[in-house]
Amino acid sequence: MLRLLLLAFLSLVTGCQEKNTPSQRLGESVLRVTSTIQYPDNRRPWLKKKPFTRIGLGTIIEGGRLLVTADMVAHASYISLEKPEDGPKGTATIESLDEECNLAILKPVEPELLKGTHPLSLSAMITPGCSVQILQLEPNGAPALSPASLTTVAVMPYSPDGGAYLLYRASTTIPQREGSFVIPALHEGKLAGLVMRYDPRTQSADIIPSPLIGRFLKECEKPGYSGLARAGLTYGEARGKTLREWLGAGKDLNGVIITSLDSGGPAEKAGLRKGDLIVRAGGKPIDGEGNYTDPRLGKINFSNLATLESSPGDKGEIVYFRSAGEGTGTLGTTTLTLEGRNTLAEISPARLQGDSVPYTFLGGLLFQELSRPYLREWGVNWRNDAPQNLVALDAIQEDLPKDQKRLVILSAVLPSSQTIGLQELANKVVVKINGMPIHGLADVNEAAKHPKNGFQRIDLEGSAGPITLDNASLESEEAQLRSEYGIPAKSDSLANPR
Repeated sequence: MLRLLLLAFLSLVTGCQEKNTPSQRLGESVLRVTSTIQYPDNRRPWLKKKPFTRIGLGTIIEGGRLLVTADMVAHASYISLEKPEDGPKGTATIESLDEECNLAILKPVEPELLKGTHPLSLSAMITPGCSVQILQLEPNGAPALSPASLTTVAVMPYSPDGGAYLLYRASTTIPQREGSFVIPALHEGKLAGLVMRYDPRTQSADIIPSPLIGRFLKECEKPGYSGLARAGLTYGEARGKTLREWLGAGKDLNGVIITSLDSGGPAEKAGLRKGDLIVRAGGKPIDGEGNYTDPRLGKINFSNLATLESSPGDKGEIVYFRSAGEGTGTLGTTTLTLEGRNTLAEISPARLQGDSVPYTFLGGLLFQELSRPYLREWGVNWRNDAPQNLVALDAIQEDLPKDQKRLVILSAVLPSSQTIGLQELANKVVVKINGMPIHGLADVNEAAKHPKNGFQRIDLEGSAGPITLDNASLESEEAQLRSEYGIPAKSDSLANPR
């Protein structure tokens, strides 16, 4: 009997151990990827920042494609490919990219570059305690493997401005080798994930897991892909005996409280409200920290039911408790339809759409829409160093009027005969132009076509302004400024509108 128990224990211990795969074969499943990246300049939107390169490994997957992180190729002006050992080179284009879940698919321009390669299939879900191998390349192209042990499988933030998704965290030592911006993690010869971060101080690697990669590969093939599924809400813990008593939620009623809803998002459409307590999601009880019990992973954040287990368009049942205050409330049930990311619902978008920053130039006034990338131009400490009126608006955008759409700011004042002394008005929100409310750059374009009595009037937030410009001289002043600052003569110009 003791021998049988020992054999059973050994089978559990070794069940997740990494099986050795011939390393020379693994080198046939990756290509070196070199991206030349040039980010837009949010402070001078007619320019781009200095280019730089990133070098990593693209994992070959079925369909003659390569899998990399979105960070590897986002805003790339040129992507080159190279076989590890014999050195044939080629180029690639981006087939699909999602910066929020940090995944991208590349398509080689020269298909013959993949001749003799071996695509990797995705491994199944693995759990803490399992071993993986981190694949790098030596300078001569020979594969180099580093062992890693999974310590955590949980829903975690992928970036400061992005969503939270399932993530593997592994303990490992990854040697510093050129071309390791993104590298694959392998389990039993299959792709377990992509290493997107490594901290040498803690010897901890964050890995985008194969189940999430599989979901991305499935969803991005659908027309109109706009991101993985989401419910369109944020939540907080309902802590404290006094709060729970006031809500009327008894000690046996677990769940998390909705703190905000995306305007026009799935949760709002389903009738959920700020302050509702989510008790069950998809038939699974939700605890006070927002977790449900997964049969493979144990406690895991309930957002995983949408991002990993569902597709946009799928329906999910939510059981909620709605407080009437002073210790009373009722349970309710609603069904929401999950959606992808709706960028139009973001008043201050977390990311740029495309490779250029939209702007409008009127005389010496530069107009842009407020965005998180614009605020990040003030550096890593932007929440303290960026204009505080804009930081505050970015933080409370969920509470702004639903018809706001976007916030237009006067991002810069270039000196001209009409704008001297107005520089202190930079980074103020534009409220009206020529009496027309402004909810986006399109409104600026339209409003400027209708000057009042030969003048452009720009009303700003609070007591700032207004700015009044003589429309008759704007065209000549703008032409001079464009010449001095190297601003292209684009259709964004509003000088001397009809």
